[in-house]
Amino acid sequence: MEAGGAERRGGELCLQVGDAGLGGLILLLLTARPAPGDGAARGELLEPGGLRGPLARSLQRAEAMLRSCVTPGLWRLLPPRPRRRGDGDSDDEDEDEAASVVTPLEQSFAGLRRCLRVWEDPRTETFQGHVRPRPGSAGDFSEDAVRQRVAARGAALHALLRHRHLLRLARDFARRLKASSDFLRRLLALPAPGGHGGRAGPALRELCLELRAHAGHWAALRRRLRGDAWLRALPRHRREAVAHMRRALLLPALMAARLAWRHAEGCLRELGRPGTPAPAPESLAELFQGLEIYNRVVQGLAEELGPEAGPGGLPAPFTVDGVLRVLAAERGRAVAERLQPLLQPQGGDIRDGHVCWEDVAAPWPRGHDAAGTAAATAAEGSGADMLPGLAAELQELCLEDEELTGRVLGALVASADSLWQPVLSESPEPAGPRPGSAGGWKSVRWLDAARGPAAAALGARYRPLLWGAAGAALGHGLGTPPATPSATVTAAQELSRALAVARVPPECQEELGVLCLRLMCRSILCSWDVDFTCALGSGLSDKCLGVPGGPPGPGCSRTAQQLRRLFPALALALRCLRPLPAHPHASPGGPCLRLQVLSRCLAAAAAAHAWLTGRAGRYLAAWALPQFLLLTQGDLQVLKAETEQLALQVSGTFPEPGDTDGDTLPKPLPLSPWELQLCRQIHGVANNIQLFSGDVLQMFSTSCKRLSAEIFDQTMPLGRHWRLGPRAELPSTPSAYAAAAVQAVLGQVLQGAQALPRDAQAPTLARVTTAFLEAWMDHILTHRIKFSLQGAMQLRRDFEAVRELLCSERSGLAPEARQALRALRVFRHTDAAVRCLLQQPGGRGGHGRGWAGLRRCCSDEGAHPLDPPPDPLPVLDPLEVAVPLPGPPPPGAGGDVPGDVPGSARGAAAEPPLPGSPQQWLSLRLHRARRWRVPGLPCVGNSPEG
Repeated sequence: MEAGGAERRGGELCLQVGDAGLGGLILLLLTARPAPGDGAARGELLEPGGLRGPLARSLQRAEAMLRSCVTPGLWRLLPPRPRRRGDGDSDDEDEDEAASVVTPLEQSFAGLRRCLRVWEDPRTETFQGHVRPRPGSAGDFSEDAVRQRVAARGAALHALLRHRHLLRLARDFARRLKASSDFLRRLLALPAPGGHGGRAGPALRELCLELRAHAGHWAALRRRLRGDAWLRALPRHRREAVAHMRRALLLPALMAARLAWRHAEGCLRELGRPGTPAPAPESLAELFQGLEIYNRVVQGLAEELGPEAGPGGLPAPFTVDGVLRVLAAERGRAVAERLQPLLQPQGGDIRDGHVCWEDVAAPWPRGHDAAGTAAATAAEGSGADMLPGLAAELQELCLEDEELTGRVLGALVASADSLWQPVLSESPEPAGPRPGSAGGWKSVRWLDAARGPAAAALGARYRPLLWGAAGAALGHGLGTPPATPSATVTAAQELSRALAVARVPPECQEELGVLCLRLMCRSILCSWDVDFTCALGSGLSDKCLGVPGGPPGPGCSRTAQQLRRLFPALALALRCLRPLPAHPHASPGGPCLRLQVLSRCLAAAAAAHAWLTGRAGRYLAAWALPQFLLLTQGDLQVLKAETEQLALQVSGTFPEPGDTDGDTLPKPLPLSPWELQLCRQIHGVANNIQLFSGDVLQMFSTSCKRLSAEIFDQTMPLGRHWRLGPRAELPSTPSAYAAAAVQAVLGQVLQGAQALPRDAQAPTLARVTTAFLEAWMDHILTHRIKFSLQGAMQLRRDFEAVRELLCSERSGLAPEARQALRALRVFRHTDAAVRCLLQQPGGRGGHGRGWAGLRRCCSDEGAHPLDPPPDPLPVLDPLEVAVPLPGPPPPGAGGDVPGDVPGSARGAAAEPPLPGSPQQWLSLRLHRARRWRVPGLPCVGNSPEG
């Protein structure tokens, strides 16, 4: 009974499991390995007597019965027999044969999940199984062992099937990775396009097709992970492994895309290389089709990788602008190689001479006026055969490039729709129906009509790029050593003349004309650096002894001449940098070139200001008057004019926003903060030089007055020398102290003024003479020296020594300068002071005995008549007013202005007062008991004092 019951329960269990499929039950009982987790899972076989009794025998009979029902093909699920070497079965054949058996088994195993549940232990990474009991058999313990064994075998089967899928995934991953690596090796071994005469177009298309296949390896593997039920949970449970597979497949794809970009760029450059045979239309079509495929691959990689592309990033797609830029760069290099020999000096003559920048005119378009237009019209009428070599070469290059670009751009428009359609959307809409409006023939008709405007739009974009690249390459070749500034200027002028007569596209004229301006600026900067270095070196050793002949006429120092050579070049550079009429909002020079010119303008102005102020202070402190006068009257006038002109040029080239008024004028180019700061500093330095020019003579006269006062304090006698009694003869020679003082101050000034221009001699000597005589008279009033009649005559003779030194012919001054100095108001002040000292101190006037010698001193036959004519009382009466104590007059008196007419309204209003007052000078007369008895002199009369 027990045996029969066991057989009946075993049969019921088999029927229950059989509901899930016969194949799954066979695999559970025959081929499944025990699941890890119990003894069977660890490989421990059950002992033959492990399940003793009727149940074990019933199971053995059931197993035998099931074996008889198994199809012979299912025996292949058992462990395979060892294979001998030399078996010809391939892995793919084995895979196909195993799939025909395992696939139905996997489908049947899915149905077992209604009664069999398998899960994975995350701690031990093993699988556990559980078989659900029959309904109503919860207390039947005899089925527990059977369910445990079936659960263990089901877990083992689940692990084996999953492991099989993982192995297949690993094999697929390895194959894809190997294919990508082989493709990378092939890319690295590719020769340069055109290097072996091969056709680069077809190779590029085939390469991009293969690149697209290898770039999709990860996408295919990901689709497999998502579509396979056994691998669907792998990205969640094995994130690091899946991420490693993703990186391992995408990294070769990224590297391959970069190599493909390099190869594609080489193919495009090959189109523009000189000497390359004209490519066939088929080759061009395949080239641009390959670029489209490459762009789609790069777009897919960008969507897949994003910011994970690494330091190098993703390679850029080939847009239409990128294609035109690469082609234009290669063609521009070829154009520059053909034009450069025509612009360089022949025979290797690279000797450089100093360029006279005053005689150099700004090149195109500054010099491209009506004359240049007339020359171009005449050349057009006479034919291209009469053009010079450079202009003819320009025209030939333009024709060659037009033919090449027509062929290349036509192929681009015909074969690569994704490249030129954005250009078409920016261009005017062509006539005709749009694609898809009605019928396919209309779409084709619209496409044919659209390709013409697209090719024209591409040509319009290409020409500025071409001539911009040609200008950059040509400028680099002409501006690098051993090119010299003079050679560069010559090349710019030659190119400007060629542009004026050659028939070239407007883009060529504009770009190469801007190149002329840039070449001129570069040569100016190079020459300026040399001249500025020479000026700095000259400033260290210059003694300022005078170098005559410096334009525009005044003598100036060697350093001033070196500094002056800097300004014309900078003025020319500023004119070259002014915005073009056709482009008022753009400058021919870039920001770097503009800043370089402005910084050199500031350096030149600052160097001039430092030279003038530093050396002027040094020479004045050392009382080196010839050097000081040469610096302040020669160098100062020249450098001040140059800095003022430079500031005007800077304002014209770099106007500030508030400098232009009116709405009709175009707004100036906006200045950067650095440019605005440099412009303001330049104007500030120019203003400082202007202020220094206005203050330097006042500073000089103040120093002369201070030095003269010191000399008179040390040398002028105070007592007996001025109190001598009357003598029959007049003093014929000046005092020793007066001769020494005049020579120490005015003699040195006169020596330095002789080297100055004529118009600068009189103002300088007028200031110094005024300061000298005022210091002299202030010294007399301060020390209250008493004068007798003879002393007053001696003082008059001492004053006359100054007039004789400056106004005589042996002074070396120009006649107009001597005439201006003779009319100085300070001489009238000295004459008035002497007349005061010659007045009678008291008593009634009368005419007694006259002295012939004294009468001659005031007659026309004397040494010098007093100015104005002696009429003492009427002249002195208005001046006899109450004054403060003796001493120097308060500041504020203006200096002498040579050329003022004495007695005029302007001269009377601006004439400074006499140092001291008539009352103070009258008080310096020597008062004794006896009057002066010298009646009959026109300059001597009775004093109004009682």
